[in-house]
Amino acid sequence: MVKRIVFSALLLAIFVNGVSAGTNLQIFYDFGSAGTACGNQRSNRVTTTIELFYPDPWGTTFAFVDFDYNINPIDPQNTPFMSYAEIARCLNFWQKTKAKDLSIQVEYNGGLGIFKDAVGDIRGYGINHAALVGLNYCLHTADYKNIFNLELLYKYIVSPGNGVQNQAPLQFTFVWGCDDFCTAPGLRFSGFLDIWGERFGGQQSFVLLTEPQLWYNVGRWFKCPNLNIGTEIEFSYNFNSGTPGTGFMCNPCLGIKWCFD
Repeated sequence: MVKRIVFSALLLAIFVNGVSAGTNLQIFYDFGSAGTACGNQRSNRVTTTIELFYPDPWGTTFAFVDFDYNINPIDPQNTPFMSYAEIARCLNFWQKTKAKDLSIQVEYNGGLGIFKDAVGDIRGYGINHAALVGLNYCLHTADYKNIFNLELLYKYIVSPGNGVQNQAPLQFTFVWGCDDFCTAPGLRFSGFLDIWGERFGGQQSFVLLTEPQLWYNVGRWFKCPNLNIGTEIEFSYNFNSGTPGTGFMCNPCLGIKWCFD
């Protein structure tokens, strides 16, 4: 409990101090459904995301917190049923040298959730602590509106569920962002791709997760440049499935985004 309070306070402090430097709130409606072609798609849900990114003379900080809310009756009522957070710090004390695009990255991931069992009782689960460290190679414009980022990280997942260490404890991440995409003013294309190894039920497998987003700054037409509308499509393989080999999942989403800067 103390660790959760300290982490929450740290994240809140970063949020308050970083509002003018790249903080946004996203609200998505997820159209995934168990009745569609991909049999393991999740039920319709709403997700809110608070996301921040800002640079400083010693590197950059990125963090987000997701909350999922129920629409389907199989999810618990009256509370969010899942929360998940990531915070990553890139250390770069050599920003005026030829190696300025290369940073050392440290990161933490974790979360928790609740669900209803077959008789309607509420039960919980954890998204295990994960600590990551590695290299980050980032190309960007001076205002970070256009960014191309590659990461190669060692990933340690605490207590992966069977007491056996991961045999492939690496994660590859690609992050991108492009303003005025295809020369269309106000259109932004962004997203990420993660690939990592993880053990499920004693078997080694790999996980793929990518979430491309397309945003249009609709507020530019009525003097409210903070307001964006757009879409996200979540593609994954073996993600949040519990066992290897359960395959591909695709969840289209529609959303709005409010940028505080």
